Amino acid sequence: VDPQSRNSILDRILELKGRGCTVIYTSHYMSEVEKICDRVAIMDKGKLLALGTVGELISKHGGGNRILVDLPNGEESFALNDPKDALRSLARIPDIVSFRTEQPNLETVFLNLTGRSLRDQ
Repeated sequence: VDPQSRNSILDRILELKGRGCTVIYTSHYMSEVEKICDRVAIMDKGKLLALGTVGELISKHGGGNRILVDLPNGEESFALNDPKDALRSLARIPDIVSFRTEQPNLETVFLNLTGRSLRDQ
C-alpha cells in the first residue's frame, strides 16, 4: 500500500473507532498498532503471548528505559533507572561519540516476547 492509501486507511479506522465501532486490526507495524489500538494481542506461531492495553504491555514486557552510548569501537547500553546514576556512569566513560535514551515501545515488547533473532519458520 502506498503512503497516501495507508494514511487514508488509518484515518478511516480511527474514524470508525471514534464512532464506537470495534475494529480487529492485524499488523506487524507496531507504531500503527500503538496509534490506533486500545487493546493489543501479541501472537507468535499461532499462540497468544500477551494481551492488554499498550501501556500495560509496555509496562509488563517492555523493560525499562535505556541509555545507548556510541563509542569509537561500538555501542554500550545500560538501564536508565536513576537519572543521577546514569549521569555519573556517562561521566566515567571516555571517548563518548554520542548518547541517546531509548524508551520501550510495542516493538520492544514484541521482540522481548518472541525473540530478537530472525527465524526461518
